[in-house]
Amino acid sequence: MEPWELTSHEYWWRTIDNFSIGTEFRLSLEQLVRQDSGSKGRTLSFLVDQGVAQMAINLLPFFQHLVIKCGDLGVLLAMRFPADEPTAWLGERSDARRRQIVSHGKAESIVIKHYPAHTIDPQAVVSVTGAGDSLVGAMLAALAQNLSAFSSPESLDGVIMLGQSAAIETLQSPFAVSPSLSI
Repeated sequence: MEPWELTSHEYWWRTIDNFSIGTEFRLSLEQLVRQDSGSKGRTLSFLVDQGVAQMAINLLPFFQHLVIKCGDLGVLLAMRFPADEPTAWLGERSDARRRQIVSHGKAESIVIKHYPAHTIDPQAVVSVTGAGDSLVGAMLAALAQNLSAFSSPESLDGVIMLGQSAAIETLQSPFAVSPSLSI
């Protein structure tokens, strides 16, 4: 086994096993991908068809929280929480209408949550350059102010909303980062 074959290591397999992903998770994912993406009548099927959800799960043993930019299809979060860590997610359940899958495993809980992109009039888009950077920068600034935001669904909603608003500001600007985002 080569050291860069990370998914071949015992640690990866043990962690994936601790997620206890089973039939309920798969059924929840099937329900989620049938939901409207919020973008031009498309569904969330890209999450499975393009392997986004599968790769996110495969990466969770190495990262506690993943934020995946999906352009005009929104933002996908994949997160894991130790079962003994106090988090508001422990009381949450899967709900396709709320675009979230919550699976409580043996030692960890995993969460997959989709946030649709904010709508913007296509005529208002000046440039797409820097929109993703603005999203990430605003999210990081918000997370620096609230280090426990990932543990609270409501706080996390606010962080994502702030990031998406920053991205829209940049989409409407001729600059790589909208000057309105400067402190």
